Amino acid sequence: MAALNRATKANYVIHDHVEAETSDREDHTFCGIMFPVKCKDVLPIDHVVINSVSVRGALGPLTVWVSKDENINGEISMCKKHWKKIYQKTHGRSFRAYKELDLSSEPIVLKPGQVKGIYIHSTLRGDEAIVYDNKDKQKTHDDSFLTILPGRAHVSETPFGSRPIWGWGHAWRDNREFVGQIKYGAIYRLWNPTEHLCFGTKFRSLAKNLFLLQRRIESPFSTLPDDCIFYVLNMCRWDWMNDTAGDMKECQRELRRARRRRLEREADDVLMEGVDGSADGGHVVGGDGDELWVHNHEGNGNAGGDDGDDLVDTESDEEDGDMEQDDDDDDEDDDDDSDDSDEESEESEGYSWGDHVGTRETFVYNDFDSDDTDDEAAGQNQQQHHHHRLLHHRNFRAASIRARANILSLFRRSGDGGSMTGRHHNDFEFGF
Repeated sequence: MAALNRATKANYVIHDHVEAETSDREDHTFCGIMFPVKCKDVLPIDHVVINSVSVRGALGPLTVWVSKDENINGEISMCKKHWKKIYQKTHGRSFRAYKELDLSSEPIVLKPGQVKGIYIHSTLRGDEAIVYDNKDKQKTHDDSFLTILPGRAHVSETPFGSRPIWGWGHAWRDNREFVGQIKYGAIYRLWNPTEHLCFGTKFRSLAKNLFLLQRRIESPFSTLPDDCIFYVLNMCRWDWMNDTAGDMKECQRELRRARRRRLEREADDVLMEGVDGSADGGHVVGGDGDELWVHNHEGNGNAGGDDGDDLVDTESDEEDGDMEQDDDDDDEDDDDDSDDSDEESEESEGYSWGDHVGTRETFVYNDFDSDDTDDEAAGQNQQQHHHHRLLHHRNFRAASIRARANILSLFRRSGDGGSMTGRHHNDFEFGF
């Protein structure tokens, strides 16, 4: 019966004491620090449990907060309503040694690939509460389980406050790094057929060989049913076949590189379709039965007549729509955060320069593959940004040409005496 009811995850936390310690240059001290933590998916782990964080400084009344959002997609909201307080205690001064903040009553749980923000704040008056550093590299700390990314420092004595201690300007500083320690444990996944590809190459080879032996009549394993083989593999740890985190990381890196090369080829093919479609003086815009053949006159790329009709100002319309959306978002935030309305109104008249940012500004982090090197990650981001710009330019140009062609078609029908009466407005839809 046990072979038929196999566990999917280990019922223990690893016995090894895992401690992630960052660099410590003591560049700054102030009221708080916020930083993202990402759980890596290199090893076959079910989740990581952060049991404590350690900081140093004048400390005082400390609180620790964790972001609530499960899918933050590269952005962390700095509104208090999106955070949960999991720790509150007053500590004495400790400028040399780290002071551990025990989170075991409400530990932070991270699934593979998940990112959560951690915010540590002190209400102690002055500017010596918590030590942190300037951003020095793309990753503050990186190991086989966790990646700690650069974050944002806080210079207000109020948690999530918008007014700094000197009373004017913005209360947040970008490009800052957490200084301290994070202690955690990991719960591993156990082998099951559905989890086979999450294990290392040596472990997968073991599973393959066991089933090959079972299929040979002269082997003792041939008397065992499949479920018994499954149970044996289920009870084996992921590293019993000498798979290492480095080997698994390199294997996954090669898979990511192959996936990026495939995406680059697909993006190049999309761009080349537009070039190939321009042959013979025209190209096709649209699709799914709604194609529009646009002819180029005298090689100038204009659609329709020779007099260069005006181009529809779609960019300004998009900007107006974005401004209206921003206004709606600001109104919604005002309703939700009515307690901070006075501080927010004063902040809106403050300055903005360098790393100084306001409370309303969402923190954006680089969620690249955390086990790539910094140079590879930076190159990947630049390459993706370049392809996105090319695709955006192509789509915008196609929409603009289509709009001009529809306007010209409308004018020609009116000039030919065609009546607009009774026509459905969708006949002249611009197709944005």
